[in-house]
Amino acid sequence: LVGSLALAWVSLGVDWFKWYEETFDVCHPTDYHSAACTFPEFPGCFHCDDSYLSYRLVLHFHYLCSTISFILASFLIGKIIIAFPVVRDELANPTTAAPLGLLCMALEKCFGGNLGWIGLSITFLASAAQTAVAVWFIFISVVYKTLPEPSWFPNTTGIGLAAAKVFLYWTIGGYCLGIFSIIAFFIFYFVALYRIHANEKITAIVCWVQLSGPAVILYGFTIFGQPGSDEDEMALMIPENKEHFFRLHRKYYMPIIHLFFACCMISMCSALYCLKTRWKSFREKEFSPAHVGFCAPLISHTNAMQAYRSSLNKFSLMPSDHIFKNALYRYWTLSLIAGTILTLSLSWKFFKHLPVWCEIDVEDDEIPPEPDNTEITRLLQKGEARDAMNQDYVSAAVLQANESGALVRVLRDGKMKYVRSRRMPSMGFDLVMNTSELMSERERLLSSVKYAADPDTMNTRGSSFDENMSSSFIHDPNAIRASSRRNRMNFLSFDAATMMRGDLHHR
Repeated sequence: LVGSLALAWVSLGVDWFKWYEETFDVCHPTDYHSAACTFPEFPGCFHCDDSYLSYRLVLHFHYLCSTISFILASFLIGKIIIAFPVVRDELANPTTAAPLGLLCMALEKCFGGNLGWIGLSITFLASAAQTAVAVWFIFISVVYKTLPEPSWFPNTTGIGLAAAKVFLYWTIGGYCLGIFSIIAFFIFYFVALYRIHANEKITAIVCWVQLSGPAVILYGFTIFGQPGSDEDEMALMIPENKEHFFRLHRKYYMPIIHLFFACCMISMCSALYCLKTRWKSFREKEFSPAHVGFCAPLISHTNAMQAYRSSLNKFSLMPSDHIFKNALYRYWTLSLIAGTILTLSLSWKFFKHLPVWCEIDVEDDEIPPEPDNTEITRLLQKGEARDAMNQDYVSAAVLQANESGALVRVLRDGKMKYVRSRRMPSMGFDLVMNTSELMSERERLLSSVKYAADPDTMNTRGSSFDENMSSSFIHDPNAIRASSRRNRMNFLSFDAATMMRGDLHHR
């Protein structure tokens, strides 16, 4: 989840920079295709007098935040290079694959519109990777029979951010990505919004991520309020063309922007309510990497408020001193301050705990089963563990991730080897369950789907996961054997798991 911090930091720099541009007379609006547009970052471009100290300070803060974001993103890129089997293993489950889109979004925001051809190359690579991750994520979610929830947004509707950045270089590409993200939003958002209130087992952090769904869509949709090329920009210099452009946008563009703004405010109210109802159980949990999942959604929401203000100022006939515009500006500023405090505090706690999280002692750890060899897998194969719109049990994908643990890279016998462990503090946006919680939730799932198992097998209470699985295998040898479809689904992780099992057998 370092991707959430990376996205939060780069967004902080952009948002404070935009706040300064819109608040002080040092900066004046200009066209995107103008040479005076030094920082083509959506929404709105400004030309500023760099002789002012305040401008130089906020500009250097912008650079600092982008640098911090790139360093954080580099940690995750380094993980992909150094421990790629771990990343493959995470990609095999929707729960652990959910945060990956945040890395792509952070890179797009760091480099989009900056550093010439380097920025262009990284923006296109990150956008292509995010699109591929979106397709893969939707595929494994269908295989796992999960229903949309807010943790889906970084890998699906998050493409709206890629649309805004690709648009700076390739108009049609930006439009295509924007349309894809809007379609994903309307398919997933309202289902996810309903489910977080109908399913109390969805965690507070996942509920909070709902802020990013409509926020990124609103931000990305601003590309449709911009001329698509230099020629279009020149055409607007003709009064008749400009009048026609603004009339069409007031008729079609602004109602959609108003709808996305309403969704943003609904999500904020919903997120606060879900946090309130889940706070009692959430505050008892130890701090984990999943907690930094609070950062990026709030900053994305703040960015959306600025994008909405920009569209209002450009197309709305509402006077500049209207009470709504004044209230929106204050809300935007309050959200920016709150997001800054939250990001700073959680970043401090994250790096304070990071050394402990990196030192995983697996010597006396119970060896969890491979992902293919869990009871939840058998339910998934038979189609009995699918998510429901209303359910009182944890999603099977979350349970399987907790039951099989995570693949970790440790030093053993002088060599770096891969082993599975449940001593990870979080699984994607979800906190790791303790053994008692896991067993309780698994039994609840089994009861909910009316799992007809042998009584002896159901009553087995071994001292480890391996003993439980061995007992299940004795009673039904074919029960936990993965089907060919399941093997295809886990092709990203099975070889790493096999390597791990081989190492364990030769300890």
